[in-house]
Amino acid sequence: MLKTNLMQHPSKTRWSAVTLALLAGVIAAAHYGKAPSALPEIRSQIPIGLIVGGWIMSVFSLTGMAFGIAAGTFADRLGARRLAMIGLATLSLGSLTGGLANSGEMLLLSRVIEGVGFIAVAVAAPVLIVRASSRHDLQLSLGIWSTYMPAGMALSMVFTPILVATTGWRLLWVGISLFTLLWLLLLWREGHHERRTQQPPAPPEHSLLENIRLTLRAPGPWLLSLSFGLYTLQWISLMAWLPSFMVEERGLSLQTTGLLTALVVAVNIPGNLTVGWLLRLGFRRWSTLLISGAGMGLAALGIFHEGFSDSTRLLLCLLFSYLGGMTPGAALSGAPAVAPTRGQIGTVNGMMVQGSHLGQLLGPPALAALATYAGGWQETRWLMLAGAAGIVLMALLFRRLQLAEPGTPVAGTE
Repeated sequence: MLKTNLMQHPSKTRWSAVTLALLAGVIAAAHYGKAPSALPEIRSQIPIGLIVGGWIMSVFSLTGMAFGIAAGTFADRLGARRLAMIGLATLSLGSLTGGLANSGEMLLLSRVIEGVGFIAVAVAAPVLIVRASSRHDLQLSLGIWSTYMPAGMALSMVFTPILVATTGWRLLWVGISLFTLLWLLLLWREGHHERRTQQPPAPPEHSLLENIRLTLRAPGPWLLSLSFGLYTLQWISLMAWLPSFMVEERGLSLQTTGLLTALVVAVNIPGNLTVGWLLRLGFRRWSTLLISGAGMGLAALGIFHEGFSDSTRLLLCLLFSYLGGMTPGAALSGAPAVAPTRGQIGTVNGMMVQGSHLGQLLGPPALAALATYAGGWQETRWLMLAGAAGIVLMALLFRRLQLAEPGTPVAGTE
């Protein structure tokens, strides 16, 4: 069992602070998800080639893969609230820059700026949630936090086409930039109130490099990060290519395809929340990972199976997304327990962001390659099964090492 430094949790969870941090993550995820739905309209107004268009959609993943753990250790050194506010400001700047762009290169630059802001929020917000949660509610609060990505993506998939059609994509980019600034002000106000009513956080105990070294030497962060990456390898791949499958193979309309894909994404949210409740009831973290990995693998066997009806395949997609959602719920809520000391929670969050974005970057092209060169969509089950088996393996290793179980002393925050 890892040894962690104890911190003073509030006797009662400050749900307003948890909600502010959660919605900061949802806003960041909405920035992530707005581009794919709007790209056809953007390309009708700005000459953007397919390669640049592909980078506009995937640069977030590359940025997260490259800088996740570095951003996390900055959260541990600078303070989580300060980094979250910097992240929101950067997201706002990137979106405003994109709304004013008149070339593909300028729009790509804006997405790089947004990607940096996204990472900052993604690693800092859960640290704020830890600080605002009582010991009794901690696993539930972090389980709720794990919904930020599917919630933001689902909202983008539903509302971006509507807003682009009514206001145009540029006004949407500027509007979400202003809304992000508004949330920055709310987060600043919450921090100002906290400074007046609570003791300041303890000063950093370790240097930037020492935070990274301690985190990389611990087995728990590796197991959670690999589990998260293996999950996104499967889930993002399915979400990316499911619309193409439904249109090209099943003959569905784009509108119907968009609604069904948004439904599959949204079902991921109750899967995230389920883990928080199970851990609160005393379930072991490794068992939730095991259920998630095995469930994803079994569901994936039938999603592209030619002998199943479309309604059965849709049910399997919903089951795949729901059970898959238990993996990020288990991983993200485990950061405080597997952090070597209280000073590495942000670094562990950054490492998990890095793992998840590696899966996002590799998964969609790998699935497309299998579908293209192995004889059809049905052969993509091998990628899904490999990822699911990897999560099961991580769960069994977790069990063996007895890491991050409910009741483990929780590290500090800043």
